[in-house]
Amino acid sequence: MKNKLLTASLAGLMGIILSSPASAGMSVRSTFSDAALSIDGWGSQSTSSGFLQTDIPAGSTVLGAYLYSSAVWSSGVAGDVTLNGNFLSSASGLLLPTSNPVHTNIYDVTSFMKPAIESSAGGLQNWSISESGYTDGEVLVVAYKNAATIGGTAIIMDGGLSTTGDTTHLGFLAPYSGGDAIMSLASSYSYGDGQFTNVTVTTDSTLSRALTSAAGGNDDGGFEDANGALITVGGVGDSILNPSDPFLHGAAYDDELYNLALGNGVDPTPFLKTGDKFVDIFTQNPSNDDNVFGLFFTSTFRISNVDGTTIPVVPEPETYAMLLTGLGLLSFAARRRQQNV
Repeated sequence: MKNKLLTASLAGLMGIILSSPASAGMSVRSTFSDAALSIDGWGSQSTSSGFLQTDIPAGSTVLGAYLYSSAVWSSGVAGDVTLNGNFLSSASGLLLPTSNPVHTNIYDVTSFMKPAIESSAGGLQNWSISESGYTDGEVLVVAYKNAATIGGTAIIMDGGLSTTGDTTHLGFLAPYSGGDAIMSLASSYSYGDGQFTNVTVTTDSTLSRALTSAAGGNDDGGFEDANGALITVGGVGDSILNPSDPFLHGAAYDDELYNLALGNGVDPTPFLKTGDKFVDIFTQNPSNDDNVFGLFFTSTFRISNVDGTTIPVVPEPETYAMLLTGLGLLSFAARRRQQNV
């Protein structure tokens, strides 16, 4: 709606940074082995400041942190942002419009959020956020690892999905045998019950099953009836239970957080079934104006590729050291055998 409210080295162990194109409007920004994501959003027109939250267990290691700041439709680049007292002077990147005129700035905030989070008490933490200019709001995505995240995969994708339809493909390292597959969708300039994004899921065993017909709205804008507060993302405080009725519309019905290991109220059968080797996520926005700029995945099993981009499985530092020790012992044993011949 036009103006909706007014009319593999040790250095790489921590994360693999990728830039290859993914679906038509998405690219893989980062993938992390043995990791998970903490995600939260905030936006407001009535006030210029608030807070973003993280929910990360104490003792975790932060691998990367990104802040997204999305402009209002046709207003140009988003305004200035200050996170946790740090003024963000220059963006690390800019997500340019695809089928709608919405710009989103990306800031790599790892340098100051990593020590802040790691030195905190852990658990639910608040981080101050303030903005200026005509901006719909911000989304904070933090990748972290601890003993409980070993064996999983964290994926950060961003861009601008085509409103007429886009597909994102995830391939698994091994046939699915269980575990969570949590997806978060980030959308800006979405408001009211008449604007929503449809999401359907296809796997080896299931063809085009509806996940939701209500992605969008401005949940993280506090449902303010104003441009400048139109942002939502699945994350802290949201439920991993999928929308009970995948065909029901409504801005407040869907919190944009999904677990494909579960079913819904219409069909309790999980979206992922034993033996599945891939999942395709299809998104489409009938109102042709919502800005879906982020897809984020946390799985408790290995995902091996995203739209053809290979996700390396990087061994843990301890495992890496053990492998080197093992190779050394094998080499020593081989030399001993040669000497004894």
